[in-house]
Amino acid sequence: MKKIIFLYFFLYLFYFKDSLSVKFINGMEDIPIFKEMEYVEDSLILFDKVEGRYVSSEIYGNYKKSEIIDFYQQILPNLGWKKSKALTFSRGNEILEINLHQSENYVSVIFSIYPVK
Repeated sequence: MKKIIFLYFFLYLFYFKDSLSVKFINGMEDIPIFKEMEYVEDSLILFDKVEGRYVSSEIYGNYKKSEIIDFYQQILPNLGWKKSKALTFSRGNEILEINLHQSENYVSVIFSIYPVK
């Protein structure tokens, strides 16, 4: 009986491991991806300079813009980001801007981090 339970547990972990883990924005390892949105291949731009880092990354998915905005406005303050204006946040010496673009089939979300000037 114990072997059967162990087998079911192992199979569950193997087949559903993606549903158990949280995915993060490429280049921004502490900002989670909203639901099942997908990373846009080759969208990561990363520059590390003396004054700070410049990072841009994009995700897309078939969701309402309002859902995405609500999610990030709720989650980012828990991660240390302070809202400075609509979809713009600050933390330490960095600014995070979120831009959403609606097309017919999906919403594209671009995250940009740059140093405070």
